[in-house]
Formats: sequence, structure tokens, C-alpha cells
Amino acid sequence: MDYTHHGQKRVKPSAEIEKFRKEKEATKIKEYKNLVASCFQKRDKKEFDKDALALTTKILSQNPDFYSIWNFRRLILLEGILKECSEEDTRKTLSTELDFLQEIFQLNRKSYWIFNHRRWCLETMQNPDWNMELQLIGKFLEIDARNFHAWGYRRYVTSKLSHATETSLIQIEFDFTTTKINQNFSNYSAWHQRSKLLPLLIKEKNLNEQEKKKLIDKEFELVKAAFYTDPDDQSAWLYHWWLVNGQDSTISMSLSEKSKESSSILNQDLSIITSERIELLQHEISMVRELLELEPNSKWCLQTLANLLIELKRISETNIEENSKIDDEVITICDRLIKIDKFRTKRFEDLRSKIISAKSLVKPVSQELE
Repeated sequence: MDYTHHGQKRVKPSAEIEKFRKEKEATKIKEYKNLVASCFQKRDKKEFDKDALALTTKILSQNPDFYSIWNFRRLILLEGILKECSEEDTRKTLSTELDFLQEIFQLNRKSYWIFNHRRWCLETMQNPDWNMELQLIGKFLEIDARNFHAWGYRRYVTSKLSHATETSLIQIEFDFTTTKINQNFSNYSAWHQRSKLLPLLIKEKNLNEQEKKKLIDKEFELVKAAFYTDPDDQSAWLYHWWLVNGQDSTISMSLSEKSKESSSILNQDLSIITSERIELLQHEISMVRELLELEPNSKWCLQTLANLLIELKRISETNIEENSKIDDEVITICDRLIKIDKFRTKRFEDLRSKIISAKSLVKPVSQELE
């Protein structure tokens, strides 16, 4: 029977061709099972030789996520092949191992086990080439900029390289995230990496309050550009909420660092930080409301506005009427989200119910005076 696939007419394989395909597949499965059986026999007999290594190579070249085989391969190298090797021969063997790993990365660039074995090789080797590793992982992120395995490995490599060269890579890596984010705002891993680097960058540069504010303002501009490009993408909204919450913890001056000073000065700092935070929240609320006029059904926009309003109410010394207005707006937002985001209806119903219950316990000033 004819059918179409991507606009191309195709013909269903004949019974004879299908039979041949299944027989070929069955032969491959049988060969694979025999390889695994032979490998486990070697392991049980503790035969850590080159034949055992060759068996693991054949298996992992077909199935790079077979973690038991990776464990056996490391035993073969440690207890057999590398046991009596000179430093030079050890390096050659592990370099060959790295080449093998680079080949099978083509099968799965998101394999925990390949990355794990590569780390082991590098840490077993004397003076590994961390610059080469950084170049390699850079190529991975050119192919797939959102590969979180590669991002995690990049953090590992830059940490090792920075330690080996006694050189800070914070600014370089921060700029790298900027490049990747500008290429595609929808990159959770790049935003996450940025959140790790930003506090380190502020600390390393020893920025004063004015310089720090200028840097943070640029971050808010970056996420704003992401919102207007794709308001339905979650990654930038998460980074934005981290920025908002980071203002009085990770990014701003930590209160614990001021604990040695007198209580009066500490209270003064608390007042300043609260005042700045209220100003920040009000600014971001205005920005989100502007975006909502263009994207009235953006669930992330609505959720962020609700979160900002709730936080503003929490830290502001507003009166009952002002609090009531905030509650009413959040309830309205919940009503809209219940209709828009069907998968999270119960979450918004719960929030709405809690706000209504809390409102019923608070009497307006006019009622208290009666």
C-alpha cells in the first residue's frame, strides 16, 4: 500500500524484504548478547587484559550508555593495562582512550557515562590538556547550545583550567554566556550558568554600589529583550525572578557581612535595601504590565506579575486598602491563568483561595471605625 512521508511517495516494503530485515536485526542482537556474555565472563574471572578491553570497545560502540561495561573498562585499565606502565605509556593509553570517547560521542552527546569516563581519564592522566578540552566542549555547544551535559562539563573544565593556570576565567565565561544567549534566548543552561557567574564577577571585580547597579541594570535589559522576543519562553523569566530575588541576597550586599556593625547602622542598611527593593519591584511591575498589553495571554508574564505583586505587598508597609487592591489584582490574574494554563489550574485555584481567605480575615479601616 502506498503512503506519503514528508511529501514523498513511498511504498511499503514487501514481505520478503521485511523478513530479511528482521533476520538481519536478530543476527545483530544475537551477536551483541554474545559480546556481553563474553565480557561478563572476563569480568567474573578478573581477566583484565587487552582482549577484555577490545570486548568493551565493541559493546560501547553500539551502546554507550551501558554503565556496567564502563565500570569494567576502568577496572581493566587500572588493574591490568596501566598497572605496570610508565608515565609516558600511561599517557599514550589514556590519550587513545580520549580519542575513542570523542568518536562515540557521535552516538550520544548527552551520555552521562561518556562524560563520566572522560573525567576519569583526565584525572588519571598526568598534566591533561585542559585547553583542548575547552575547545572540544566549545564545539559541542556550537552543535547544540542547550546541551546541559556539555554546560556542566564546561564548568568542570574551566574550574580545572583556572586552577592549573592560576588564571580567572569568570569574565571570559560570562561573555560566553552572553554570546550563547544572544544567539538564542531560549537556553536554560546558559541562563543558569550566568546566574552562577554573575555573583562571582561582582566579587572578583570588587564593584562599588554604583558599578554593581549598572551591571545589574544591564542584566534586566537583557532579560527584557528576551521577553519581547519570545514572551512564552520560560528560561528568561526564571532568570528574571532570580535577579529580582537576588537583589537582597546573592547580588546585593549581604546583611551577614554587616553583622559586625552596630544595630543602628544595620537597621539603616535594612531600610535602604528595602527602599531600593520596593523601587525595583515597582519598576519591574510596570515593565511586565506594558508587555501584557502586547501579550495579554502570556502565562509567564501573568505569573511573574502575580509574584512581583505578592512580593511587593510582603515587604511594603502599605495600608489595608492598598493591600486589598493588590489582592484583587492577583485574584484577577489567577482567574485568567486558570483559563489559560489548564495543566496548572489547581495551583492557581489554591493561590486564589488562600488570598480570598486572608482577605476575609482583614477588615477595611472604614469597618473598624464603625
